[in-house]
Amino acid sequence: MTSQTKVTGVILAGGQARRMNYQDKGLQLFRGQPLISYSFNALRPIVDDLLINANRNLNIYEKFGVSVVSDLTQDFSGALAGILAAMTYSKSDLLLIIPCDAPFITTAQLQHLLLEHQKSDAEISVACEGEQIHSVFLVVKTDLKTSLENYLANGEHKVRKWFEQYNTNYVDFGENASGFENINTIAELQ
Repeated sequence: MTSQTKVTGVILAGGQARRMNYQDKGLQLFRGQPLISYSFNALRPIVDDLLINANRNLNIYEKFGVSVVSDLTQDFSGALAGILAAMTYSKSDLLLIIPCDAPFITTAQLQHLLLEHQKSDAEISVACEGEQIHSVFLVVKTDLKTSLENYLANGEHKVRKWFEQYNTNYVDFGENASGFENINTIAELQ
């Protein structure tokens, strides 16, 4: 974060979690804590504001003491719908977005992603490991809101396809990419 640019951290916890038997993924316990708490703790030290995108159990997420915003539609439209909700709510120029199911992500990794974005002239910066793109670990300018609204209104939902429309900076973490793994199933959780 710089003194000129306000950054809002966003934790995406609004999905259906089909591969988790439709259980609210962010609230599933991992090593005694809700999954989302790991993302929250990694993000909190480096942002000016923090919010959670969730579409159910809002009262539980509100206990984290930050704003909770839901998708603008009720059809669980995916990560981009959560990003749009955050863009609509946030007053910052930048969003630093991560998923709720990445218990190994570190503050240092997120800070590196943010700093690499600020050094570039990109509209979006996304974490990757070589060819593998970690598409829900990203920094995005909030002035892309209208474009994202139009993209979703046209029935599009693919995150990577949306990236292709912009000057996107792919930040390669190489051998420092462990931490971007996410937990998608009950088996992985155990």
